[in-house]
Amino acid sequence: MKHTILLFFLFIFSISSYGQEFVTGTIITQRYDTIKNVTIEAVSNAKSLLHLTYIDAEGIVQKPDIESIKCYTRGNENFTRIYNSGEMILVKQITAGKKLNLYERAYNGLTTYYVEKVFDEIVKVPSSESKFSRVLSDYLSDAPEVAKKIKSKELVDLKEIVALYNNG
Repeated sequence: MKHTILLFFLFIFSISSYGQEFVTGTIITQRYDTIKNVTIEAVSNAKSLLHLTYIDAEGIVQKPDIESIKCYTRGNENFTRIYNSGEMILVKQITAGKKLNLYERAYNGLTTYYVEKVFDEIVKVPSSESKFSRVLSDYLSDAPEVAKKIKSKELVDLKEIVALYNNG
Protein backbone atom coordinates (compact mmCIF):
# COMPACT_ATOMS: atom_id res chain seq x y z
CA MET A 1 0.00 0.00 0.00
CA LYS A 2 2.85 2.44 0.89
CA HIS A 3 4.48 1.61 -2.41
CA THR A 4 1.27 2.48 -4.32
CA ILE A 5 0.83 5.78 -2.46
CA LEU A 6 4.46 6.68 -3.10
CA LEU A 7 4.09 5.95 -6.83
CA PHE A 8 0.88 8.01 -6.93
CA PHE A 9 2.57 11.08 -5.36
CA LEU A 10 5.61 10.65 -7.60
CA PHE A 11 3.31 10.58 -10.63
CA ILE A 12 1.42 13.72 -9.52
CA PHE A 13 4.69 15.53 -8.77
CA SER A 14 6.13 14.71 -12.19
CA ILE A 15 3.00 15.93 -13.96
CA SER A 16 2.89 19.20 -12.01
CA SER A 17 6.60 19.90 -12.53
CA TYR A 18 6.20 19.55 -16.29
CA GLY A 19 3.02 21.63 -16.43
CA GLN A 20 3.10 24.37 -18.99
CA GLU A 21 1.37 27.72 -18.94
CA PHE A 22 -0.05 29.07 -22.18
CA VAL A 23 -1.21 32.63 -22.85
CA THR A 24 -3.34 33.98 -25.69
CA GLY A 25 -1.42 35.84 -28.37
CA THR A 26 -0.93 36.74 -32.02
CA ILE A 27 1.94 35.79 -34.32
CA ILE A 28 3.12 37.60 -37.47
CA THR A 29 5.43 35.64 -39.72
CA GLN A 30 8.26 36.98 -41.89
CA ARG A 31 5.82 36.64 -44.81
CA TYR A 32 3.39 38.93 -42.91
CA ASP A 33 0.89 36.11 -42.34
CA THR A 34 -1.06 36.83 -39.14
CA ILE A 35 -2.01 33.96 -36.86
CA LYS A 36 -4.58 35.23 -34.35
CA ASN A 37 -6.02 33.83 -31.12
CA VAL A 38 -3.38 31.18 -30.52
CA THR A 39 -2.19 30.07 -27.12
CA ILE A 40 1.54 30.63 -26.78
CA GLU A 41 3.68 28.87 -24.21
CA ALA A 42 4.83 31.25 -21.48
CA VAL A 43 8.54 30.67 -20.98
CA SER A 44 11.33 32.95 -19.70
CA ASN A 45 12.21 36.04 -21.71
CA ALA A 46 15.53 34.49 -22.75
CA LYS A 47 13.83 31.35 -24.07
CA SER A 48 11.13 33.47 -25.73
CA LEU A 49 13.79 34.87 -28.05
CA LEU A 50 14.97 31.43 -29.13
CA HIS A 51 11.89 29.18 -29.22
CA LEU A 52 8.17 29.53 -29.83
CA THR A 53 5.56 26.90 -29.06
CA TYR A 54 1.88 27.53 -29.60
CA ILE A 55 -1.39 25.68 -29.97
CA ASP A 56 -3.28 26.57 -33.15
CA ALA A 57 -7.06 26.83 -33.66
CA GLU A 58 -7.29 23.09 -34.36
CA GLY A 59 -5.58 22.27 -31.03
CA ILE A 60 -2.33 21.14 -32.66
CA VAL A 61 0.97 22.05 -30.99
CA GLN A 62 3.18 24.05 -33.38
CA LYS A 63 6.90 24.78 -33.02
CA PRO A 64 7.90 27.02 -35.94
CA ASP A 65 11.49 28.02 -36.62
CA ILE A 66 11.99 31.23 -34.64
CA GLU A 67 13.65 32.78 -37.71
CA SER A 68 10.29 32.57 -39.52
CA ILE A 69 8.65 34.87 -36.95
CA LYS A 70 8.63 38.65 -37.45
CA CYS A 71 6.94 39.42 -34.14
CA TYR A 72 4.46 38.03 -31.66
CA THR A 73 2.45 39.05 -28.64
CA ARG A 74 1.97 36.84 -25.63
CA GLY A 75 -0.59 38.34 -23.29
CA ASN A 76 0.68 41.89 -22.65
CA GLU A 77 4.21 41.13 -23.82
CA ASN A 78 5.47 42.01 -27.28
CA PHE A 79 8.45 40.33 -28.94
CA THR A 80 9.69 41.81 -32.20
CA ARG A 81 12.58 41.54 -34.63
CA ILE A 82 14.92 44.53 -34.95
CA TYR A 83 17.87 45.22 -37.22
CA ASN A 84 21.12 45.68 -35.30
CA SER A 85 24.72 45.60 -36.52
CA GLY A 86 23.86 43.90 -39.78
CA GLU A 87 21.59 41.20 -38.37
CA MET A 88 17.96 40.75 -37.42
CA ILE A 89 17.50 39.83 -33.76
CA LEU A 90 14.41 39.09 -31.69
CA VAL A 91 13.90 41.36 -28.65
CA LYS A 92 11.24 42.07 -26.05
CA GLN A 93 9.66 45.50 -26.34
CA ILE A 94 9.68 47.20 -22.93
CA THR A 95 8.26 50.58 -23.96
CA ALA A 96 6.32 51.48 -27.08
CA GLY A 97 6.44 55.27 -27.07
CA LYS A 98 5.29 58.02 -29.37
CA LYS A 99 8.88 59.09 -30.02
CA LEU A 100 11.17 56.47 -28.47
CA ASN A 101 10.93 52.69 -28.05
CA LEU A 102 12.88 50.59 -25.58
CA TYR A 103 13.82 46.95 -26.24
CA GLU A 104 15.49 44.30 -24.13
CA ARG A 105 17.37 41.16 -25.10
CA ALA A 106 18.31 38.66 -22.39
CA TYR A 107 20.69 36.17 -23.92
CA ASN A 108 23.44 33.94 -22.45
CA GLY A 109 22.98 35.52 -19.02
CA LEU A 110 23.47 39.07 -20.28
CA THR A 111 20.79 41.70 -20.77
CA THR A 112 21.25 44.21 -23.57
CA TYR A 113 19.01 47.22 -24.16
CA TYR A 114 18.25 49.05 -27.39
CA VAL A 115 16.53 52.39 -27.96
CA GLU A 116 14.87 53.36 -31.20
CA LYS A 117 13.53 56.69 -32.29
CA VAL A 118 10.24 55.96 -34.04
CA PHE A 119 10.93 55.59 -37.77
CA ASP A 120 14.65 56.15 -37.18
CA GLU A 121 17.76 54.20 -36.25
CA ILE A 122 18.23 51.80 -33.36
CA VAL A 123 21.09 52.25 -30.90
CA LYS A 124 22.48 49.59 -28.59
CA VAL A 125 22.70 51.04 -25.09
CA PRO A 126 26.29 50.74 -23.81
CA SER A 127 26.74 48.97 -20.48
CA SER A 128 29.69 51.10 -19.32
CA GLU A 129 28.80 54.30 -17.45
CA SER A 130 30.99 56.64 -19.47
CA LYS A 131 29.80 55.37 -22.84
CA PHE A 132 26.18 55.22 -21.63
CA SER A 133 26.00 58.95 -20.90
CA ARG A 134 27.96 59.96 -24.01
CA VAL A 135 26.09 57.75 -26.50
CA LEU A 136 22.59 58.41 -25.14
CA SER A 137 23.08 62.17 -24.71
CA ASP A 138 24.29 62.39 -28.32
CA TYR A 139 21.48 60.16 -29.60
CA LEU A 140 18.80 62.15 -27.75
CA SER A 141 20.34 65.58 -28.45
CA ASP A 142 17.10 66.75 -30.08
CA ALA A 143 15.70 66.89 -26.50
CA PRO A 144 18.30 69.23 -24.93
CA GLU A 145 17.02 69.03 -21.33
CA VAL A 146 17.01 65.23 -21.34
CA ALA A 147 20.40 65.06 -23.07
CA LYS A 148 21.91 67.50 -20.54
CA LYS A 149 20.66 65.41 -17.58
CA ILE A 150 22.04 62.23 -19.15
CA LYS A 151 25.42 63.82 -19.85
CA SER A 152 25.68 65.14 -16.27
CA LYS A 153 24.67 61.64 -15.04
CA GLU A 154 21.66 63.12 -13.26
CA LEU A 155 19.56 60.67 -15.31
CA VAL A 156 20.77 57.08 -15.35
CA ASP A 157 17.55 55.01 -15.28
CA LEU A 158 16.83 53.92 -18.84
CA LYS A 159 13.06 53.62 -18.38
CA GLU A 160 12.92 57.11 -16.87
CA ILE A 161 14.99 58.50 -19.76
CA VAL A 162 12.62 56.93 -22.30
CA ALA A 163 9.56 58.22 -20.44
CA LEU A 164 10.95 61.79 -20.22
CA TYR A 165 11.91 61.80 -23.89
CA ASN A 166 8.45 60.55 -24.90
CA ASN A 167 6.71 63.16 -22.73
CA GLY A 168 8.86 66.03 -23.99
